[in-house]
Amino acid sequence: MEGFFGTGSIFFAKPLARYNILNDNSKFIYKFFYILRRDPALLYKRIREAIIYDRIINENQDKIEYMVLRSLYSIYVICSSTIGLRRSNAKRAFMDMIRTYKSKIKEMLECAVFTSRDIFNFLSVLSKSDKVSSTFVYLDPPYSISKGRLDDNKGWDLDSLETLIIEMKKYDWNFAISEFDDSEVLDLLFKHNLYVNYIARSTGVASRFGHTKYEILGTSYKTNRANINIKKNHYVQLEMFSNYIT
Repeated sequence: MEGFFGTGSIFFAKPLARYNILNDNSKFIYKFFYILRRDPALLYKRIREAIIYDRIINENQDKIEYMVLRSLYSIYVICSSTIGLRRSNAKRAFMDMIRTYKSKIKEMLECAVFTSRDIFNFLSVLSKSDKVSSTFVYLDPPYSISKGRLDDNKGWDLDSLETLIIEMKKYDWNFAISEFDDSEVLDLLFKHNLYVNYIARSTGVASRFGHTKYEILGTSYKTNRANINIKKNHYVQLEMFSNYIT
């Protein structure tokens, strides 16, 4: 998920910062990163032992390992009542990431601050907080144009996104905002001199919108993937872990 398959993986390949803030209104994401920081080996074990079967997953929705599986399968867009090859591959790939990078993940999360605020509340808090340079903020607000898997933009629109960008640019810190590559969104990012990084093809929305969309990051800093449209069926997320900040 975020940090492994999602656009949140930018957190592991970002400018160095003294303070790292991850804000996501999802209680699941908050819980996931909290456990990952405390004991990645335990999280790995629980996910490894989780059973890939819809009925069991549905009966254990409050357990972190089954929350992870549900998220992985949503990303892979598999709807099967029995074990599926691609679902098994999703679980295996995720565990490989944890096993390979658990030391780096734990180190980078050690000094991170997790918040679980609604994005509007987050904006209101910014104006009241002391601003410290050498800070990195990753933001994952609702999509401005397209609707995500929850089919709900929660009142968020282009004006909201622009307000967020303007507020973030007031301070001397680096930030990244997750979005889809809708033309209106791209125009807005370029208007405010942000960099566009194409992260992955979002196959899950193709049937809904009639065409492929790409997950992107609007960043305040330049990477060697800025403004490059990756027209591939699959994006090797492993590359997000390499040191490509220029």
